[in-house]
Amino acid sequence: MAKQQQQSFNKRLQSHYLEQQLSEQQLSRLRKLQVRRTGSVTRYLLATAATIVVVIGGYFYPSSTDNYASISQQIAYNHNAKLQMEVLAPTINEVQGRLNRLGFSLISSSKIDTHKWLLIGGRYCNIDGKIAAQIKYSHPETKAIYTVYQVKVSSERLESLTESATAIDGVNVKLWREKGLLMGLAF
Repeated sequence: MAKQQQQSFNKRLQSHYLEQQLSEQQLSRLRKLQVRRTGSVTRYLLATAATIVVVIGGYFYPSSTDNYASISQQIAYNHNAKLQMEVLAPTINEVQGRLNRLGFSLISSSKIDTHKWLLIGGRYCNIDGKIAAQIKYSHPETKAIYTVYQVKVSSERLESLTESATAIDGVNVKLWREKGLLMGLAF
């Protein structure tokens, strides 16, 4: 008997709630809440997607200013290290012949007056994770040392370079592009 009463109670309760309906005003308020919530979710998803795009873009396409500032720091570091030249030679062609792992041909830069500066030699170094040439010049009268850096970078990165000059750790560093190479000068 108790079981029948329980089933009867459950049926009446179920019937009662199935008969219940929301008024038009209640339905309207629920729809507005749903639209507002959907709009908030959409804005949240769009903001999240935009953030992801910016982060990924920054990772794959870093700012050229930051990148070239890093290159300038590496050049200043290499210049201050005052490492011995691996190749002692008075001409760029002789240095090129001995630095045969570069993957590009060294150039005589138009920015270096070879009538005023004597080439001492060259060595391998690393600039921005790539093998590069470090070429050392000396001024015969003042004995000042200039180091010129040449490295092959992608044409896209090279095109984004504008000539720049900065001072890092007491070293003046100039960057420019010439004949398809990224060039650096430290003094």
